[in-house]
Amino acid sequence: FEYLDKRLEDGAPGPVGVLFLDLDRLKALNDFLGHKAADSYLCRIADRLSEGSESDDLVARLGGDEFVVVLSGPSSPAEAMKRAEVLQEVVGASVALGGQTVGRGVSVGVALGTPGQVGSATLLSRADQAMMVVKRQGGNGVGVFTDDMNEKGDRRTIIEMNLRTSIDDDHLTLEYQPEIDLRTGMILGVEALVRWNHSPLGLLQPGEFVEVAESTNLAGELGEWVITRACAQLAGWKREIPGLRITMSVNVSPVQLVSLDFDATVKSVLRRYDLEGSELCLEITENVVVGDLQRTRDTLRRLERLGVRVAIDDFGTGYSSLGHLKSLPVDTLKIDRGFVQNLDHSEEDRVIVDSIVGLASSFGLRVVAEGVESTGAVRELLDLGCVRAQGFLLSRPATPDRLVGMLRAGRIRLPWSPEGGVGARRSMARRCREPF
Repeated sequence: FEYLDKRLEDGAPGPVGVLFLDLDRLKALNDFLGHKAADSYLCRIADRLSEGSESDDLVARLGGDEFVVVLSGPSSPAEAMKRAEVLQEVVGASVALGGQTVGRGVSVGVALGTPGQVGSATLLSRADQAMMVVKRQGGNGVGVFTDDMNEKGDRRTIIEMNLRTSIDDDHLTLEYQPEIDLRTGMILGVEALVRWNHSPLGLLQPGEFVEVAESTNLAGELGEWVITRACAQLAGWKREIPGLRITMSVNVSPVQLVSLDFDATVKSVLRRYDLEGSELCLEITENVVVGDLQRTRDTLRRLERLGVRVAIDDFGTGYSSLGHLKSLPVDTLKIDRGFVQNLDHSEEDRVIVDSIVGLASSFGLRVVAEGVESTGAVRELLDLGCVRAQGFLLSRPATPDRLVGMLRAGRIRLPWSPEGGVGARRSMARRCREPF
């Protein structure tokens, strides 16, 4: 900081380039080889950064697996970016450690500051923000700070400061989107979607605050709140509508899934609201499956003993393999909306959806299409043998009060004729692909 303060004094040569480096998934190396080996790895990385930098650069370790390089002399955006890419490659090379050859990717954020106009803390924060954007996009890359990131950073800070209070004080709400049988309009289930009506930011979608919850260790509390509230709502609907038989789907974060007491929490909530395990479906993403396969498998098997269903959400965009599907107690594959929205115009998407439906059929799994927004997509889905779907064409997410009338009716009015209408004849020939 003292060095940066001098470099950023008014009248000093600039711009000053700062690179903020953070190793990707160091915890996995810690868990596998132990802290001593991980410390040795960090020392090797420090040596590489020193050797790969110019003699007048400042190379520093802030703590943990975070390093900073302050580039010597004035830097242009192109020069700073080039230097960052070189160091990313240097750091990412494999290292022989404890009889193992290991390597970690590295996320690098780049920021430039004009002397006299920006302080050292602000410049480092900007480089950190650029690095975090790279992290959220999968890591192992280089990003440059922009003014747009600054606005997003301020917004994220407000969200982070208020999230815990909002969970504790019930400022969050749930909306529910029905899952529909495309042949009949019957409502098969609903998916709980969390919303946050924040003042002054307005209505926040989960994409804006779930990631913040995960990075600030609030994902467990947020997830438990959603499961509890969703199950309470289902129990209320069942009291109000005798004979109601639907499945409540809830998204589960990676942090929840690998926690030791997650299944106990689910069991407690089901008991509290007198629900069967089969009335709850927990949705996980593909990257959760491959992130910690053993813990995921153990947790899912305990949930299976409770009768709880499990769906892989956004299927087709991650890295699941046939081996994963075979070894995990999964009930449902949910086709990512990106393959559905242009299904009637894209042969590539049609091939992918056909493959997923066939895969689900082979493993005896349900398959649900997300993001249905056109009758053309419905026609293709029915033709391919996928009869379960969600999407704005069928129903937008709705508050409990708005949804209760639909649940009483048990079905929605289809925007096409179910008899002899969109794809009906062709779907009949392939209906055997739907296992439930």
